[in-house]
Amino acid sequence: MTAHAKSVGHRHFPAGTVLIRQGDTGDCGWILESGEVEVALETPAGLKRLAILGPGALVGEMALIDAGVRSATVTALSDVAALELTGAMVRRHIEAGPPLASYLLSSLITAIRRAHGLWVEERNPKDGPVRSRRSFDRVLDRRGYSDGHVFFRQDDSATVAYLIQFGQVSIRRDDAELAVLGPGRIFGELALLRAQPRVATAVAVGQTTCEVIRREDFKHAISAMPPILRSLTRIYVEMLSNPLYLTLSARLNRTETPPEPPAETLP
Repeated sequence: MTAHAKSVGHRHFPAGTVLIRQGDTGDCGWILESGEVEVALETPAGLKRLAILGPGALVGEMALIDAGVRSATVTALSDVAALELTGAMVRRHIEAGPPLASYLLSSLITAIRRAHGLWVEERNPKDGPVRSRRSFDRVLDRRGYSDGHVFFRQDDSATVAYLIQFGQVSIRRDDAELAVLGPGRIFGELALLRAQPRVATAVAVGQTTCEVIRREDFKHAISAMPPILRSLTRIYVEMLSNPLYLTLSARLNRTETPPEPPAETLP
């Protein structure tokens, strides 16, 4: 059976309960208090176990943050007690912070989903303008780029990241295209946040407008997040810094059989 939560509070799930099913939509997540769950990816070759999680683990939060579909199936291996989180609760935390924090979380989650070959819904232009600040007191560093412009190359040092406001950007590594990003997506943030060389090349696809984001802006946005979102940001950055994710994305874009993904993946 599938678990459907109706209110915030402590929940108990018997062994065998499917808390989350890959591909479903959902509006709740859980912090495990006791027991263990299996996180598995449904593939054409069958169910592939990604991880076994126990007390203290957080599951189901990605769909609460970006309103996307569940990226994996989570099943109780034993009787499980958990504290339930609702989408409304998580969204209130996100909306209380600067818009850049929301764009950052969404972009990191999108990258994780794409690495597993999962469908990602792009932003609707009707959602309004893309900007990192609510206040109009500060002038944004907004720049236009022509088709084919190279923002940075693989192995370059990192000084800034970019928030796409209009157009698209292709992210490439070696001879493989990892993703094509649209408005509302951030790119270049991993190297900036980790103070490491670029792991991919970014190229404008058509006329593109971006806001230039500096390290100090990210630090301010992350510090303004509630502790739980700050922790998730660190977890996602660490996950995406794993070379296996780049290999996984590259092979999926070549339609090859993907390697086993990192075990710390969460739905």
